[in-house]
Amino acid sequence: MLTGLLELTGRQYTEHLNTLAPFEDAVFPVAWAGQQTSPNWFHIAREYTEKFLHQQQIRNAVGKPGLMTRELYYPFIDTLMYALPHTFKDITAVEGTGVAVIITTDIGGQWNLVKTAAGWVLNRPPGLPATATVTLDPDTAWQLFSKSRRPAEVMHNAGITGNAALGRQVLEMVSVMA
Repeated sequence: MLTGLLELTGRQYTEHLNTLAPFEDAVFPVAWAGQQTSPNWFHIAREYTEKFLHQQQIRNAVGKPGLMTRELYYPFIDTLMYALPHTFKDITAVEGTGVAVIITTDIGGQWNLVKTAAGWVLNRPPGLPATATVTLDPDTAWQLFSKSRRPAEVMHNAGITGNAALGRQVLEMVSVMA
């Protein structure tokens, strides 16, 4: 029944998304990224994360392998990382403080959060100096950032080097409406 409904509505929904101008304001903001207004491209990316997440949850429930490929996982995790600046909005640090988040294996990547005069800014170049580095495997990352698992449950899977308080703040990121 689920797959039938998705097949029926999927085409219609995709057709609707294709009518949206990417840089115009979306009907709904991506609140978990701290936005009051979001562009359509981000709204569509958020929708992708929802589809990916629900697929993962269903696959876990029925004992099927997840969608853990670069093609499918990387856009999901990359979108979730837009919540990092919002997660750090109340964290005081000197300008230039950097926090690196590394999702391991070839399906992951590195995201950097840098404190600037304007606030925390997300960027992706690897190798930037970091005051704290958090390393997670892909399974732990999607479950943690979607609130399927809590920080205390994954601490043994998280590698945190440097400033531990900043590293633990990364583990508080929630990239879904909760």
